[in-house]
Amino acid sequence: MIKEILNKHLKAIQFGWPFVLILVIIFHSCGMTNESAKPKGIIVAEVGDYYLTVDELVKVFGKDWQSKKNKVDDFIRIWAKGKVVGIEADKTLPEKDKDFSRELDSYKTSLLKYSYEAKLLDSALNLDVSKEEIKSYFELNQKNFELKENIIRVRYVKVPKKHKRFNQIKYLLQYKDTVKKEKFFSIVQAENLFCEANDSLWLKLDELKNLIPFKLYNDEHFLRNYNYTEAPDGNAVWMIYFSANRLKKGVAPIEMVKDKIKAIIINQRKQVLIQEKEIELYNIALKNKEIKVYVENK
Repeated sequence: MIKEILNKHLKAIQFGWPFVLILVIIFHSCGMTNESAKPKGIIVAEVGDYYLTVDELVKVFGKDWQSKKNKVDDFIRIWAKGKVVGIEADKTLPEKDKDFSRELDSYKTSLLKYSYEAKLLDSALNLDVSKEEIKSYFELNQKNFELKENIIRVRYVKVPKKHKRFNQIKYLLQYKDTVKKEKFFSIVQAENLFCEANDSLWLKLDELKNLIPFKLYNDEHFLRNYNYTEAPDGNAVWMIYFSANRLKKGVAPIEMVKDKIKAIIINQRKQVLIQEKEIELYNIALKNKEIKVYVENK
């Protein structure tokens, strides 16, 4: 029961209901009894005519609730505070301020609407987004994908300073054809060198700086004019080749934002689906004369 009430509490917050209304809902839903009757089971806390039982703690914390002393103590304290405030409110508020029938009815309607929409989306929402849809959205909304940082595609390899093939590795790292690429990776594998070379992955320049101890005195000037640098690291050297870059304030590459675009498109579909269903049901109700309006707007 408590778990169900907490879930209702969270949903109420999502719907924007005020704290007082939530408090009243919890106050009337959790552990309330008649003055002459106590609940069955072992009582662990009591505030006025309200009781918290072991059964309710088991529902929240499981059968091993006694092993979770700190959490249980916190829960009991919060429960008790809520009851104390509720009892005081019941004593001091005039009857007109304690009538929440309309609010509770509206709250119930909102929960029903929320549950209905969730089931509607589960059964009718198309989650497949094509590459064409992503590309079209991207092209129409490029201003929304401005880069906040410099990004790069990069290859890097760590080579001992006195390695016999140092210069050859440096040359092949900057491959632009399949032959040089295969030669480069055959050497890396044969010499057991640490290497990362994924030309499809975009990375923030600052993230690379956190991985490799290299410095650029002016990031944007370097990226505009150079594509290779080295960084000494003890007895080895990091060779770093930038195969592509995009400077901040430019447009992010579509590969980097496609997941975000997909989420936006699906969310738009959700809104359209819900709105279309609302209009459909409204029109059916009008046709069946289930909606009656007695005030005529002029």
